[in-house]
Amino acid sequence: MNKKFVAVLAAVSLSFASANTALAYKQETYSKQIQVEVHNTFTTSLSLNGVYKLENLTTKEMFFALPNTPITFSQVNGEVSIYQMGATMYSSKGYALHALTGNEKIVVFRAPVEGRKGATADYGVVKSYQPFQGAKYVTEFTNGNGELWYSITDEQGVSSWVPAKDATVASVVSQPLGKTPNGSQYRGSFNVVKSGTNVQIVNRLDLENYLKGVIPNESFASWHLEALKAQTIAARSYTLSKAGILSNTTKDQMYKGYTSEHKNTNAAVDATKDLVVKYKGKLVEAFYFSTSGGKTANIGDVWDSTQVPQFISVDDSIEQSPYKNWSVQIPVTNILTKFGFSRADQLLDIKLTKGGANGEVTAVTAVTSAGEKTITGNETVMRNVFLDASNKSLKSSWFDVAFTKPTGGGVNDITVQQANGTTPVDSLTGVSVQTANGIVTIPEGAVSIQTSSGTVNTDTVQTGIQSVTVNGKGYGHRIGMSQYGAKARAEAGWTYDRILKHYYQGVTIEKY
Repeated sequence: MNKKFVAVLAAVSLSFASANTALAYKQETYSKQIQVEVHNTFTTSLSLNGVYKLENLTTKEMFFALPNTPITFSQVNGEVSIYQMGATMYSSKGYALHALTGNEKIVVFRAPVEGRKGATADYGVVKSYQPFQGAKYVTEFTNGNGELWYSITDEQGVSSWVPAKDATVASVVSQPLGKTPNGSQYRGSFNVVKSGTNVQIVNRLDLENYLKGVIPNESFASWHLEALKAQTIAARSYTLSKAGILSNTTKDQMYKGYTSEHKNTNAAVDATKDLVVKYKGKLVEAFYFSTSGGKTANIGDVWDSTQVPQFISVDDSIEQSPYKNWSVQIPVTNILTKFGFSRADQLLDIKLTKGGANGEVTAVTAVTSAGEKTITGNETVMRNVFLDASNKSLKSSWFDVAFTKPTGGGVNDITVQQANGTTPVDSLTGVSVQTANGIVTIPEGAVSIQTSSGTVNTDTVQTGIQSVTVNGKGYGHRIGMSQYGAKARAEAGWTYDRILKHYYQGVTIEKY
């Protein structure tokens, strides 16, 4: 094909493109935007299923990010770096990836490129472009040299031809998604910013779509629809009461994004759109938890908080849960360590202070051979006093303790009075004692001692508590709505609003 023909084709294409400068895609906007952290590490990545707008948050320049190939982010010398398909860029403030919807094809540049008047390098330059910039794809043409060129029109309405070797054609999609390194996909847009020495990915999306990624992870999608509706309204109320960037863990609410969505929980979100819990016209931070154990807790009993009417203890005997009653073995050494004693000290007694209306524990005292200490605090503190062999905390602060001392084959808790206090009989090595033959120092090894019960040998003496069992009820802080309780009430015929008004006393259910 000769150059003249190419020139004619180019002119026709440029004329066509100039007449259609409006791009067919739209950038997503969110009337109730939620921000939630979904990844935080030194180096991270996103894989997109469609073209996204890429904004440098330092310069405010707009670019494009390509789909179907990972975008890698790292922190380098105090800046966030982005790398994709050989192109790199840096920003001190990080980047925003804005979700686009539509059916547009976009040409994204992987290297510096010059847009020309025709489809060969012989034509004059119309405009120069940088890596990550892009433009609307119009058509393509293979010239007489066998080179593929794209006809483009950028957002300023400038039309030109660019060589395909420096660019990639990709599509905007109707449902944009981003995937993090753990394999989870998320709706919406993203910010990638510095977090200490790490890089943080924050998912930005509409409230209702956020809830679709929460509810199947806070309840089971197989549960009764009325329970799922109650869960959704509580979660929506909790979310709207929070400010800033949310956690995707139970620190706020479990959020696993689009990957975890289910038709049943999506239906619950859609059916309760905009509904929240209010008390005297004000939004309630609607706390919820797994299992009450038969009664929910007064907020003033288990948190360092003023008691309020909407968070009072209510009956929950209808609840059926695998966590209604539980039992766990606690290593004595973990208790000694928690209270700041030596692992060699003897644990002699454990005393509980039950300050809650239902018997919730508000203080624990450990009595040992080296003295006693007390830990006081809210339910989080109390649940962390007793750590199991895997260092896991208790399921709730509503518990009792049971402990045993060894029996048979020896004697327990025998001490000798000295001038400076008492000493367990199994630790008399080096102690001076008065005998019929004068004062002698007890050597290392076994010692026979005369007691009111007869003669005992320190080889057979065992002292202190040897095992501790904690028996408890419920799972979680037990303030507000029990998820298993809501399930049971829904199965018994309760509607979502009746369920919510039981757990949050004196409230109304209305649109925010």
